[in-house]
Amino acid sequence: MLQGVDAATLTEFLRTPKAVIAQTDKGAVRITRRDASDLVVLRADDLEHQQEGIGLSSRLMRATLVAGGDVRAAVLAAFAWTALLSEGELTRFAGEMDKHLWSATELGHYESLLLTFNRWRETAEAYAAGMPRGPGENLVWLDDAPDVPRPE
Repeated sequence: MLQGVDAATLTEFLRTPKAVIAQTDKGAVRITRRDASDLVVLRADDLEHQQEGIGLSSRLMRATLVAGGDVRAAVLAAFAWTALLSEGELTRFAGEMDKHLWSATELGHYESLLLTFNRWRETAEAYAAGMPRGPGENLVWLDDAPDVPRPE
C-alpha cells in the first residue's frame, strides 16, 4: 500500500486531468478504479530520482556486506573517486553515508542519501580538477565576476 499519496478517481482524472496532474507536484497520485487495479501517476523526474536512490543504496548495501559491515571499506571499494579524499574526509564520508543509507532504504526516501553522496563526489571532482585542499583561507571570492577572454 502506498503511504502518503494523494488519490483521485478515474472519473476525476478523465474529467479534470489538469487538476489531477497538478497534484503530482506534491508527489505520486493514486488513480482508483472500481473494477480494476489502481494506477499511479507521478512525474518522470520523481521516478528517476527514486530509481537513482534505490540503485545507490543497493550498491552501498552490497559493498557493505562484502566488506563485513565496514562502510568505510565499502565506499573505498565501490567508488574509485574516494581515493581523492583525505583520510579524515573519507572517514566523514563513510560516516555520513552509513547514517543516511539505512534510514533512506527503510523509509523509501533517498533525498538526503543522494544529496550527501553527490556533495562528496563533487568534492572529489574539485580535487581532481586541481582545487586546493584545506579550509580555503587562500581563496579570494569576487563580488562581481570580471569578464575573462575565452581561451583559444
